[in-house]
Amino acid sequence: MSYELFIALRYLTAKRKQTFVSVISLISVLGVIVGVAALIIALALMTGFQQDIREKILGANAHLTVFGTWAGKPIPDSDAVIRKLHSVPGVVAASPVVLLKGLLVSDLNPGGTGVVLKGVRLSDERRVTDLAEKVATGDLSALSRSGKEGIPSIALGKDLAATLSVTPGDRVRVVLPQLQMTPFLPIPRSRPFQVVALIDSGFYDYDSSRGYVDLREAQSLASLEGGVTIVEVRVRDLSHLKEVGDEVQRVLGKDYFVNDLMAMNRTFFTALNLEKLLMSIAVGLIVVVAALNIITVLILMVMEKVRDIGALLALGMPPAGISRIFMVQGAVIGLFGTAVGCALGLSLCWWLDAYQVVKLPVEVYYIPYVPFKIRAVDVAGVCLISLAASFLATLYPSRQAGRLDPVEALRYE
Repeated sequence: MSYELFIALRYLTAKRKQTFVSVISLISVLGVIVGVAALIIALALMTGFQQDIREKILGANAHLTVFGTWAGKPIPDSDAVIRKLHSVPGVVAASPVVLLKGLLVSDLNPGGTGVVLKGVRLSDERRVTDLAEKVATGDLSALSRSGKEGIPSIALGKDLAATLSVTPGDRVRVVLPQLQMTPFLPIPRSRPFQVVALIDSGFYDYDSSRGYVDLREAQSLASLEGGVTIVEVRVRDLSHLKEVGDEVQRVLGKDYFVNDLMAMNRTFFTALNLEKLLMSIAVGLIVVVAALNIITVLILMVMEKVRDIGALLALGMPPAGISRIFMVQGAVIGLFGTAVGCALGLSLCWWLDAYQVVKLPVEVYYIPYVPFKIRAVDVAGVCLISLAASFLATLYPSRQAGRLDPVEALRYE
């Protein structure tokens, strides 16, 4: 053990006449611990929140969406479009989709609630989204088969089903904002469906408003005669989403419009990144305050140990050695506080995530609880910042200690 480390540890652990310095030392260590733990928890919170919502959005939606040129214009030959899409490098799968907006009513909720009806070809939809993996109850494969008495099948988001008070086996009625003529008077277009499955995507905005039916049934309901409203596309690598989207647009030509999921949600993802940055800065100020406490501790320590410093200098210790003693002392405070704070922060993140301690109102935040996701790069960054701040805090006090005049320090001894 070097003499600098030996003396520094003695100064930190030995009993002093001035207990005030000991209290300040303890406060500085606690400050580093709290700062590091709080910063790790804040980063894990924002990373978990961001990743969870991002994964749910990416899982429940296609990466690319192909529209007709004009708003509301159907795509007449979706199979031809899909063949062109498969010729584009990077495209994994494509699925024709019919989107309809209407009202969904049940026997227990005759007032109904709004619904976004998505007509899908289930074999293609499985390759484009993770719809088949999100079935809470029921049998999604029954979507392509008619139920009892020839009634078509429908799958509902679990929160939408709860609003309507229905379960698999119950009947609902879809009412569209379109009129159909009868011998007596025009009435809204509607059709009964039998619920066959409930979907739990984990994203309240989808589970409370979406219903899924077979593609042919949706085409019949919307009178599209084989056309679709959009074609959804899944790509192999999201990091090249923009390039693949541009290539798809070039292949399809000006008769179609291609939009990607990141562009449609750019504002949302940008807001999440900005919120994470601002929270990190705000919580990181705790580490700065802890570093200022280290400066205070070392200055008071130098004032308390003036006679010791004078004696060491008189015995031949170089001024640089005196400076290193107090630099090591501050580094030990920072290292110990960082290690304990890191362990505390990681333990709390695990506990908060494993037991889903922080609940959220799903109507506001879309997810039921706050997930905490720990990234090694975040933890390493926090530890490096804490150690760097602790080391920088030692420079001024240690420099002043090394500049003490031994004659002045020992004059009255």
